[in-house]
Amino acid sequence: MKLLYGTGNPAKLDVMRRRLADLGIELIGLKDLGEVRLPEIIEDGKTPLENARKKAEAYFEALHMPVFSCDSGLYFDDVAEEDQPGVHVRTVNGKYLSDEEMTAHYANLAKKYGGLTGHYQNAISLILDETHRYDAMEPSMKSASFGLVGTPHPKSKKGFPLDRLSIDLQTGKYYYDRKEKETGFDPLDQLAVESGFPQFFERVTKEYNRMERYEFRTIRQEEMEQGVAIELACFPPNEACSEKSMRERVQYAPELFLAVVDKETGKIAGTLNGLATNETKFRDAFFDEISLYDPEGENVMLLGLSVLPEYRGRGIARALMDEYCRRERKNGRKRLILTCLQDKVEMYQKMNFHDDGISASTWGGEAWHDMTRDYIKILYIPLDKPLP
Repeated sequence: MKLLYGTGNPAKLDVMRRRLADLGIELIGLKDLGEVRLPEIIEDGKTPLENARKKAEAYFEALHMPVFSCDSGLYFDDVAEEDQPGVHVRTVNGKYLSDEEMTAHYANLAKKYGGLTGHYQNAISLILDETHRYDAMEPSMKSASFGLVGTPHPKSKKGFPLDRLSIDLQTGKYYYDRKEKETGFDPLDQLAVESGFPQFFERVTKEYNRMERYEFRTIRQEEMEQGVAIELACFPPNEACSEKSMRERVQYAPELFLAVVDKETGKIAGTLNGLATNETKFRDAFFDEISLYDPEGENVMLLGLSVLPEYRGRGIARALMDEYCRRERKNGRKRLILTCLQDKVEMYQKMNFHDDGISASTWGGEAWHDMTRDYIKILYIPLDKPLP
């Protein structure tokens, strides 16, 4: 796999190449593109993840090639809010700092507090194509805690000015003075690129290759009966929607009825369907009354996520949800709304839905939870647990 790393910093590119060498991923940087006009990107996100995604989306839209971008925030322990860098590691009072200016600023800050301890929180956004986008800001992407002192080490490396001030908390040594043989790896790598990044790429590569077997597309009219059969197979009788309602959704709102098709067999493996509306609260009438469908509605009431038993445990449910979100975000929708039983709350929370508490819904005589997901919310793949 060949990927563009959205950075012009050769030092960062070199470190990431070393980290991903065993995964068979070939990396190129922005400077490898030659005379190409690059987009101007304003990194005004509030978190590393927001900035990483802004950069990846801008490069993908401009260059139309697989790309990922990273961003980090620096967070110190026990400092005043005005001294907390966060995502503005290189920007102080609106000024972008050079390596030398950055070293001087943080050296003075360390002297002010008599030394600092902190960590980097890193994030990544990867776009392979229009339908395969992955984001993460996991605990495994958090650097080890380190110390920052007021006297710079005489050695320096372009692009990593704070390494001159960084010390290992256990030994009290500058990272530059620690040898690779002491740790089994370059000690500075743990500040630059964490183990979570290789884990992320390994996970994404496996999922991407696995999902290549499937096609995600709008259901076709001739597949109406398959859609109905999947609903009836995946829900108990008291929870399943009526055959009439399912047929009406395929007939009148097919653009909101997403199917995942097994390319090897031509069989529909799962579906996700809903109705657009300007209403903001779920009510049971959406299950039965197609007249509530508003093609111009800014929200979507999700009415059924179904994956056939033989296709479960392969990440299809999450892939359906992510693809649905991408499609409707492009269509200008603002929010997804659904109800689920208590035992499914955690699953939907992993899909970035918020649990709004017990719903007014009494569908099937069950107690439901209202769940909402805003499209502005960042998607990410959890790396420590299997996908639903």
